[in-house]
Amino acid sequence: MNKLLILLMCLAAVISFISCAEIAPPTPVEILRHPLGTDALRKGMSKEEVMENWGQPSSVNRLEEATAWSDAKEEWIYNAKYPAVKINANYLAKTRHLFFEGDSLIRWE
Repeated sequence: MNKLLILLMCLAAVISFISCAEIAPPTPVEILRHPLGTDALRKGMSKEEVMENWGQPSSVNRLEEATAWSDAKEEWIYNAKYPAVKINANYLAKTRHLFFEGDSLIRWE
């Protein structure tokens, strides 16, 4: 009975270790074949849509407060993840600045 219990515990441990997969960054070949962020940004996207594609920004700067005549203006900064990579897609190699007016993306650099 003890041997069976030990065997089952070992089997459970092996299965739990096998199911834990590590997420590896994309290889340069994968990036060239399917660039990250291809058509990911377009004018008029909502903040929610941008976050679905790119996640939370590294920082947010409030440029102008909302007034009776205009919406608030914000700059979202996404810091480069891998600055040494020569391929720029999304914010993989280059820090990107996204500008919003109200809830709409108006431009990016």
